[in-house]
Formats: sequence, structure tokens, C-alpha cells
Amino acid sequence: MKTKFFLIGSASLLAAATGATAADPVVMIEPVTASYVEACDAFGSGYFYIPGTETCLDIGGYVRFETKFGGIQTGSAADGDWYPYVKTNLAITAKSDTELGTLTSKFVPELYFYSNGTGDDFTIDEAYIDIGDALALRAGYIKGYWNEDLWGELDNIDNVSRYNAIRIAYNGADHFQAALEIDAMTPGNVGLSDTNYPKLGLAARLGYIVSDSNYFKFDAAWDTYNETYALRPWAGFGIGPGTFEIAGLYESGFIAYGPDFTAANWNDSPIAGTYLKYAVAANYYFNVTENLILAPQTQYNVASNDKAFWEAGATADWEIVDDFHLRTNINYAFLDDSWNQQNWFGWVRLERDF
Repeated sequence: MKTKFFLIGSASLLAAATGATAADPVVMIEPVTASYVEACDAFGSGYFYIPGTETCLDIGGYVRFETKFGGIQTGSAADGDWYPYVKTNLAITAKSDTELGTLTSKFVPELYFYSNGTGDDFTIDEAYIDIGDALALRAGYIKGYWNEDLWGELDNIDNVSRYNAIRIAYNGADHFQAALEIDAMTPGNVGLSDTNYPKLGLAARLGYIVSDSNYFKFDAAWDTYNETYALRPWAGFGIGPGTFEIAGLYESGFIAYGPDFTAANWNDSPIAGTYLKYAVAANYYFNVTENLILAPQTQYNVASNDKAFWEAGATADWEIVDDFHLRTNINYAFLDDSWNQQNWFGWVRLERDF
């Protein structure tokens, strides 16, 4: 009897314990989602999604240390002049797909730190909105086509050309390029000092561009206030182990899109205060080794007073490690003593790209 009672009691306790366990709530611990940035490959390498959006962002730029020497390069009237400076460039680009094509915004601030007594400087290289693909509309502070030059950087066929502007451009898969840009030129760009109102400039390009080594471009610009214009045909041809580039320039008068000789270093020369009326420039760049590129170059110049001179030199670019370059440029201007100019000029540059 005692045994029976013990068994019944034991069974009751076991049932009670089992029931209590079954009634306890079961708590499920959700896995913690890792926090990370997702790569965006829709617009090429380097882009990533801004979290919570469908907009892709890319951050790039460079830090540069450079020393210029020679008056033709530095713009100084002093003999034996030279100065180092540091430049930082940060390029922030955002892209997204829309029913009108790719929507792009780009902002590129730049900082300069000088050693020639002019202090430091903050500028904007570009800041614009662009929408479209093969056919695109761009509006903002635009770095124009007249900023571009040949690979070797000796050539004097360009000028600082950044304006508040509107551009419509076609860049198709058929390699054709066509663009028209309306620029708001500052009064200083057109030689005015008694007004704060901008004047209109027009810049246009026609081109057939297969690659960086095979292309033809024709640039034209018009200053509507002074009624002057500039023309610049240039081309590149892949020849042998490298690329041969040649460009021509014609200016009908002073124009902000093209170069001139108004800097202080030309004050005592026979072309002081003139503009570059005609020019022909050429270079040939090629790989000496996998990491070293060399570019011999030359240019023939005719100022607006018909005084002419030659320049010749070379640029070398050594990629020491990935994205870290030592680049140097040295040139000689064929000028006699009556020009009061330094014959040798150029620069040495260290640059880290990212």
C-alpha cells in the first residue's frame, strides 16, 4: 500500500513539474543584423550606397606637393625664382538612376597652401548637377573643355575656364561628342572693372573619341562682349608603343578661354601685354617601363604682335607604388637675352591619388 501511494505521488509531482515547464514562455533571440556599407557597381568601381537610399556615392581626389621653378612657369619677374606649394583636391560624386537617365551631382573643393607670400587659398574646382546619359544637361560651376591640355603639360593651349554655366552635351556609344556651353563670364574675364554684371561666353566642342590614344577634338569659344573668338583643333594617334598628340590654337583677340602674356614675368619682354595669336603643340608619351611614362614635347608660339618663340622639353611620370606618383617637367624656351626671360622652367610633383 505504501508502495502504491509512493508511485502515485511521484507521478503527480512529475506531471505538475512537466506542466509548469510547458507553460513557461519561449523567448527567441533574433540575430543582430550586421551594419555595413553596400558596394554599388552600377556606375563603376568605388561607389557605395548611401545607407537607406538608392543613391550611390564616390569619394576621390588627391594630395599634391609641387615645386615650380623658372619665371615662365611661376609668373614671377624675379630671376631664379621658385616656390613650393601643396594642393588638396576632394571629389564627391553622387549618382542615381531615374526615368530621365542618370542623375549626378559633383562637388570638388580645393585647398592651396603657398610658400610665395600669397597665403593660402580655398577654391571650388567644380560643383554641378547633371542629368541624362548619352544626351545630358549639366548646370552649375563647370570646368570647361578649355581647361584640358595635352598629356605632357608643357603646352600653352589652354586657360583656367571655370564658370557658372549650362551645358548640353552628347557623348554616345558611337564615339561622337558634341556640346554647347553657355558661360556667365565675370566682368574681369572680359576686361571690365566698372560693372558687377556678368557677360555671356559660348564654348562648343565637336569630337570623335575612340580612346585616350585615338581621338579628334575641335573646340571653339566666343566672348560675346568683346566679340573675340578662339579655335583649337587637336588629335591623338596611337603609334608604336605610345600616343602622339598634336594641337593648334588661334585667337582673334584677347579672350578668357585662351592664354595671353599679361603675367608679371613677361613685363620686360617684347611680347608683354599681348595674347597668344597662333600656336602649335605636340608630344609623344610612352611607357619606358610598366611604371614609368616619358613624354618629349614642343610648342611653337606667335604672339599678337607677331613675335615668335619655340619651347621644348619633357615630362616623366613614375608610379612609385599604386596611386603614388613622382612627376617632373623640365623645359627650355629658345629666347635670346633681349627677352629678359629665364630659359629653363618646369616643376617637380609628388602626388597621392585616391
